[in-house]
Amino acid sequence: MEPDKIKRETSNMFTAIVGVIFFASAYRWFLVPAGLYSGGFTGISQLIKLFLTEVLHVAMPETIDITGIIFWCINLPLFFLGYKSIGRKFLCRTVIAVCIQSFLLTAIPAPKEPLFDDMLLNCMIGGALSGWGVGITLRAGGSGGGTDIVGMYCAKNYPDFGVGRLSVMINVCIYLIAAVRYDMEVAAYSMVFSIMAGIMVDRVHDQNIKLSAFIVTRNKELGEMINRTISRGVTSWNGWGEYSRSEEVVHMVVVNKYEMHALKKLIRQKDPQAFVQIMSPDMIMGNFEKRLEV
Repeated sequence: MEPDKIKRETSNMFTAIVGVIFFASAYRWFLVPAGLYSGGFTGISQLIKLFLTEVLHVAMPETIDITGIIFWCINLPLFFLGYKSIGRKFLCRTVIAVCIQSFLLTAIPAPKEPLFDDMLLNCMIGGALSGWGVGITLRAGGSGGGTDIVGMYCAKNYPDFGVGRLSVMINVCIYLIAAVRYDMEVAAYSMVFSIMAGIMVDRVHDQNIKLSAFIVTRNKELGEMINRTISRGVTSWNGWGEYSRSEEVVHMVVVNKYEMHALKKLIRQKDPQAFVQIMSPDMIMGNFEKRLEV
């Protein structure tokens, strides 16, 4: 492997690990002391633990939270799904991230009392830390497992499928059980935590954000350069500049936010005078490849 690729791969792996550290810390420091439930597969792991202790009466060690062990076990079949749908590098990063995350969900000490007396503040800060961790792990081309793998699989193979719907369905089941087992307040604060985490994930995970760029330029070859450099389809047509009274070319391309930096750099190099309009489309239909691996 080339030195640049090794350096980039090492950087991505380090970033993914930092992300799962943030997520696990949010769970142990904010959720556990407050007696709340996480969303996704971490919440499912909590419910499985609850079922084992209260229904099957399985004795649990007081000094170890087995939620992380359960989380690791239920992720095993998802590793194959991640490999078949997204690729080898994604799988390698995800396996390492899930193993570290599962260990940290068990090993990080949890305070006996919530860090903040205000439960809403506790949920907001904890949710932001959790979502930030998930977002930077996804941005690095890996995941913490669970709904990250399932959601990215659906985004890759079913463009019209709303990944948010999957998370909502899982979380609704978790919070309904929490409301029945405890009370509505526990379920409500758990929802606040997960909503805040979801907002932060969307802010950080650039690959999930699509942008369309309209480039007005005199450089007719710019469209081909964009296609060759970023590997995105470009549509070009002739135009006329009323102010300059000269022929122009308009190139239109849709990229994700992660690719926008490379696009802007290329435009500045090839035509610093180009007029560029960048918009966030409400919907993309057709053959737009969602690239989820870095």
